[in-house]
Amino acid sequence: MFKVLALVCLVASVEAAHITPHTAYETKENHEPQKIMHHLEEVDAGTELADQSQDYYAYPKYQFEYGVKDPLTGDHKSQWEMRDGDIVKGSYTLDEPDGTQRIVEYRADDKNGFEAIVKKIGKPKHPEHEVSKKSPKEENGAESLHAVGQSYSKLKKYS
Repeated sequence: MFKVLALVCLVASVEAAHITPHTAYETKENHEPQKIMHHLEEVDAGTELADQSQDYYAYPKYQFEYGVKDPLTGDHKSQWEMRDGDIVKGSYTLDEPDGTQRIVEYRADDKNGFEAIVKKIGKPKHPEHEVSKKSPKEENGAESLHAVGQSYSKLKKYS
């Protein structure tokens, strides 16, 4: 038995010996620097184009106006503005939630900066709140102070 095992090991070691491949690949690498010469030609700087160019200046002048009147949301406002050079004038109006109307007239120039005049037209209308003179016990009953909150759910399992 020992002889058979020794023979199998000997055959396995011979088979595992290094075998050279039948095909071989060879890559040649040439990394030698190549001498390449570049010559730059003189180029005209474009003096003709510089003579033809123009510096455009657009004089700032505009005017616009718009307004919004949305009965669904209650958004009522309007604005107009005009600019002529460095002078800007305009105004806007706005309906406030308290029922008043805010009017702002403004002007801006390079001498005085921004100036605005704010006017409020109308009297503010606030809803009246009733102040209860009863204590919470009298108003809701004594047991409601320590009661569990009510739910709008239709489940009766936890109530």
